[in-house]
Amino acid sequence: TAEARLRFGEKVDRLGPFLLRGDPLADDAADVLAGLPTPAREALLARLLREGAQADAPEALRRLFAQLDHVPFWLDRERADRGGQAFLRSGPLGGFVLGAYSLIIGYCSPAGNKPLAFTGRLQEQVPRRLAETGRFVRVVSQRGGMRRDGEGFAVTVRVRLMHAHVRRLLRVSPRWRAQDYGEPINQLDMVGTTLLFSAVVIDGLRRLGVPVSAAEAEDLLHLWRYVGYVMGVSEELLAT
Repeated sequence: TAEARLRFGEKVDRLGPFLLRGDPLADDAADVLAGLPTPAREALLARLLREGAQADAPEALRRLFAQLDHVPFWLDRERADRGGQAFLRSGPLGGFVLGAYSLIIGYCSPAGNKPLAFTGRLQEQVPRRLAETGRFVRVVSQRGGMRRDGEGFAVTVRVRLMHAHVRRLLRVSPRWRAQDYGEPINQLDMVGTTLLFSAVVIDGLRRLGVPVSAAEAEDLLHLWRYVGYVMGVSEELLAT
């Protein structure tokens, strides 16, 4: 910690607590969903995604969807759409940067990659994992994808709940050493994901010679700022 403070100063103390913070709204919702049979769970989630928080829904789900249905004052949907289009215009090179640069940097995080490693998806399900990540980025980037009725919005909510489910499993696992790793899929891990899919993608495309203007870079950051909000990242951490 002393070495970290020497290198990064007060940021260590400001950011450190986020290593121990998960996503309470999603975690409470995941606890409720885990107690339901699969058909009932899927039906309830589909209804909430379609209609929003309902009075007859469990309280934990109402709280989660109240946050999801709230539109932050800073969101500019046109900017978000322009950011997604800027990424999609990169075509196969965008996918190459995601697979060969963004994900690799994410895998280099010693504690951040532990949840993925412990689930075995880096070994047994690599093609599926890459395909799911590619689809996630694609539907988020489509015009209107992050509107309330958009496919990107729905997929982002499901990713958020999947993260909460993994946290539930790892918290009770003897393999998870919280004192060393922090909270599974913590706030810093999640905001790191938004940066891997925005700032790192911009850097990777430029390294390949793909022109990305300053305005396009700002728009892509704006899109992932909102994706991060829907994914449960503290607004204090989201890059502007």
